[in-house]
Amino acid sequence: MRTPKYTITNLLLKYIVKYEISISEFKHRQLPEKYQFFLEEKLGAEDIQSLGAMVGNPIGYNQSLLIQRGQEMPSQKKTFRLFTNFRNVKDFVKSYDNTNSLKPSLDLAFHINKLAFKGIVDDWDLGKLRDLSKKPNEIYDTWYKVRDYYPKIDMQNHFNELFDWIVLGTDSNHKLVKMGILLYEFIDKAPFLTGNQITAIIMLEMLTKKYGYNPENIIPFFKSIENINDDLLAAFKLSKSKMDLTTFLEALLYTLSLSAIETNREFKETYDVKVRKRGSLELHLNQRQIKLLDYLAVNSKISRSKYTKMMGVSFMTSYRDLQDMVEKKYIKQKGRGRGTFYILTKEMTPKDEELI
Repeated sequence: MRTPKYTITNLLLKYIVKYEISISEFKHRQLPEKYQFFLEEKLGAEDIQSLGAMVGNPIGYNQSLLIQRGQEMPSQKKTFRLFTNFRNVKDFVKSYDNTNSLKPSLDLAFHINKLAFKGIVDDWDLGKLRDLSKKPNEIYDTWYKVRDYYPKIDMQNHFNELFDWIVLGTDSNHKLVKMGILLYEFIDKAPFLTGNQITAIIMLEMLTKKYGYNPENIIPFFKSIENINDDLLAAFKLSKSKMDLTTFLEALLYTLSLSAIETNREFKETYDVKVRKRGSLELHLNQRQIKLLDYLAVNSKISRSKYTKMMGVSFMTSYRDLQDMVEKKYIKQKGRGRGTFYILTKEMTPKDEELI
């Protein structure tokens, strides 16, 4: 395959380096499973919300979080079909590895297209290449206006050559650049009858995961691209007019590098707050007392009787635990007699962004 024209500018190189550094730091910072789960849940909900904004079907964060958790009401399943399909596709991407029989190819894109739009469009439109004399279906697609027509191109061969170039190529083109070129081609050619935009971004996620640029599919690509959607399309048009993909690749790698940096920052802050801080707590508190801090992080107060029952200890043990924490200024005592309760001190109260 002939490599499309582009230039490795200082900007493009900077974005690639920033992306790689963030991913490297992320890989070497292991979070306990429960903390990683909540962070992944938050990022997943943000991606669902961004998908809605991108395709002109906005939903709020709270609803996105319920969908991410699989807690949407049965009566809402039809209304939120796009988003529940999206969640299922994300699960497939996360489980995808080198043992999967579907290798990076147009067949894999067919599969993604079917999963994403099942129950949304007619079955005979799913995973089908379009007749290039026709416009692609506009449903849930804000990129359709910039598509071009290529009646002499065999779409099957064209895209499989692109996938082979990414997977097998031994040339010096960086993998992230190659994946950016694949996204450009999806925007330009719109190979499927429907669902090209969503399919294209998910394919970008799958390939970055496969080649180690998106560990556990954690980086919210839809949020990243939605943040600069208009600018990305403007960069696409400029690159197309010049027949030089540099501007498009710079725009794409700019937003992806920012997302990688932000995701790495969230992991680092969670690690510092939850893991390092927990390690220091173990020098001063027993496991019951540490568990109480976790409880008070999401509940405003606790009584001594509640603590006694929750920890399964005697009333005197709970008294000693709580009094010790008051003296060490982890918690404060409020009220009197039977109305006594305990709250976190101001120093121990977590900030809003730490409550994941």
